[in-house]
Amino acid sequence: MRRLALIFVLAAVAVPAAAVAADRSAGDGAFELRAANGTVTLNGRGVMWGQLDSGSLRVTDPVNSLSPQLLVSGAEHTRPVGENVTVYWGANLTFRITGGKYRIRFKGSGLDLTAIGTGTADMTGDPTTFTDGSFALDSGKWQPVPLLEKVVTYGLPTPTTTGSQTGP
Repeated sequence: MRRLALIFVLAAVAVPAAAVAADRSAGDGAFELRAANGTVTLNGRGVMWGQLDSGSLRVTDPVNSLSPQLLVSGAEHTRPVGENVTVYWGANLTFRITGGKYRIRFKGSGLDLTAIGTGTADMTGDPTTFTDGSFALDSGKWQPVPLLEKVVTYGLPTPTTTGSQTGP
């Protein structure tokens, strides 16, 4: 009887875990930063969260897209600089973007973030600091943030199908 109860308990745990794993979209990747100093621009789709010790976030809400849900806390100042652009700056900023497309530029020091989904990251380290931090792609090895501009891609875009094709 105990074996049967154990099997039911294990099945109850395994089914929700499998459902969560199945929810992840094909092609999703990860981009991570830790203690980064400089300028980083992310163009992506998915979720992102993190914190910035000191600096600014420039958020562009793409027109005609599924707008992401944005939460920024700790901003000392906020200013709209265009119809779809808002800048947040201060110390100890935390942020979260869930779902949809986003374009966000970080400039400052002590940036830690994780982005899950697909996109590109354009990085340039700050030459006036001792270290520029590090980044990792798709759960790979940590690498130093470069002093010269570098663009990396995370995840794979989901291919769109227009129907079945036959023939050569």
